Amino acid sequence: MMVKGGSRVPGPPMPQPLPSTLFPAGRTIRSLRPEIEAATGSALAATSAAVVVAWQGSRAEALLNALGRPVLSVAPGPLLSPYDSPATGYASLRLTFAGRPLGGAEPAADLASLLRQHRLYGRNRFAKAPLPAEIVANPVSLVFVDESLVGSPARLQAFLDRVLAFAPGENLVAAGPEGIPLVRSGTQRLTLVSEPVDPWSLFDHVSRVYVASGGAACEPRLARVEAVWLGPDGPRPLPDEADLVALRFGPGVHAFDPWTRQPIAMADAVERVAWLRDRFAGNARRVVYVGISRWKRPALDVFADGPAGRPIHTMVAEDAVAAAAREGAEVQAWATRMPRQLAPLCEAAGVPLSRIEDGFLRSVGLGASLQPGASIVVDDSGIYYDPRTESRLARILRETAFPPELVERARRLRESIVERRLSKYNVGLSQAATDWPSGRRIVLVPGQVEDDASVQYGSPLVRSNLGLLRAARARNPDAFLLYKPHPDVEAGFRPGAIPEAEALALADRLVGGLAIVDLLDRVHHVETMTSLAGFEALIRGLSVAVHGRPFYAGWGLTEDLVPGADRGRRLALDELAAGALILYPRYLDPVAMKPCEPEQLLDRLSAERDATGPSRLAIGSLRHAVMRARYALLNPIVRRLRGRRGVGTQR
Repeated sequence: MMVKGGSRVPGPPMPQPLPSTLFPAGRTIRSLRPEIEAATGSALAATSAAVVVAWQGSRAEALLNALGRPVLSVAPGPLLSPYDSPATGYASLRLTFAGRPLGGAEPAADLASLLRQHRLYGRNRFAKAPLPAEIVANPVSLVFVDESLVGSPARLQAFLDRVLAFAPGENLVAAGPEGIPLVRSGTQRLTLVSEPVDPWSLFDHVSRVYVASGGAACEPRLARVEAVWLGPDGPRPLPDEADLVALRFGPGVHAFDPWTRQPIAMADAVERVAWLRDRFAGNARRVVYVGISRWKRPALDVFADGPAGRPIHTMVAEDAVAAAAREGAEVQAWATRMPRQLAPLCEAAGVPLSRIEDGFLRSVGLGASLQPGASIVVDDSGIYYDPRTESRLARILRETAFPPELVERARRLRESIVERRLSKYNVGLSQAATDWPSGRRIVLVPGQVEDDASVQYGSPLVRSNLGLLRAARARNPDAFLLYKPHPDVEAGFRPGAIPEAEALALADRLVGGLAIVDLLDRVHHVETMTSLAGFEALIRGLSVAVHGRPFYAGWGLTEDLVPGADRGRRLALDELAAGALILYPRYLDPVAMKPCEPEQLLDRLSAERDATGPSRLAIGSLRHAVMRARYALLNPIVRRLRGRRGVGTQR
């Protein structure tokens, strides 16, 4: 049924059902294959199928319509996340076949209230910017320029002229979610706002809204503002709120999970798009990156995307500060590759500066082998591994009054990480320890990269892997000592290797190549400088002694061996987990390439780890050889070039 003038009237006859195979016309359609196949139940294949799937407004659609051929037309739906694209998937699509809506369902009864609560519209890429002064200062009516009008300047001009003639005594502002193309105003009574504006913020400040179609009246009606549907022949009656929601979100509209691209109820899609909208809007300032390697950029660009625009990449400190000052942006730099002069330059220019580093649930594979990370931390104070300056994580742990619901969420997240046997890198072989003694205390000593800033600045007494082994043996003379080299060191990418003979003079076993989670299952205690393995041991209920000052030490959960480690507050384990795993990092779904919650990332890491299978480094032998050659031959040259730009290796 179709909605017209407040009543439901029959539409044209429904065409024949779709065949089991459809022909995809164009790259956009092929990119949206998962959604289209799920919505239609038909497979897309390059065959001579009778029905072609085409993007609405494309040349293929126009040609098929001219030939009188049936076409399945696909268009963006009324609900999209700011991160949606054909490559990453759409939260909703509108399908029509031979002019009739295809599929979809009547909206649920609570959809109107959800839309009103979350105030969503279109792509939801709006800045939290002040409204035009004409709207705030004076009582005006809004000429709502929706997407259909933007696409046709002639139609827009005709609509503006129609509203001016219909409302001769009103002051009018024309604005919309995509801005306004160049058209003539013709009178001082009409102000044109060329920049995109959030429609919901407009509705809060106008007395009346003029719309060019019934569907465009949905959101104004939900905002409880008077809407006038003005056609060529004058005002037309509008359906009631329920029918307007059905017209915009009902037949032909299909909703999808923004991350998995699977069909879901529209109400669920609203909640998920609202989360992504809020995450996007939180990037209020534009970001200028400095010195970011190209292989890291795709993920980091998603993390920084916001209403002010996509991030800007620069290679030297002076260019970064100049761009940030020009754009009103903030500078972000990888903490271990930050130019030495960047901080003083930012301070002098009044430009905010933040440091970036990997989060604690990162990937299946090593960063040193150019495996992109799926979590980062952005720290405007310091960085979590450098105790010389209080980091944002340290402030979170020191100041946060952790509410019970957050602690409970952290408990479930922590237990899920343990149950799924996940870690930061998720590399290593699974091997049963058949020859380890059952009657002795088993102690794990995890090695680190010796030029890491966390070792150089956070471990004042023990600063080498050999020194850590000696200290661990002295403290545990009767224990069965296991030494695990850091994966980057073991791969030959980073410094910190101990000759095997020297290591075995102190340790009972070398357990390089074994997965950290398998080792933590079998040991009783961990001795570390500042390794994240200590945190991973804590969340599994093991005792941990620290010879340095990692972020998880000093809260009453570890045996702290460095003087002055106490932070003046005691935390429960799940409060520590809440700060380190929920409040501090940002997460990215590495498949959907959209921000996500940590719980969602666990699903992706588990699936990728299981598909990869147990491996020593999650990297093939050929690529490993290439990477070792790169680190041995190319990196010294790169370090010299960085040194000339004032970029010091701080790890």
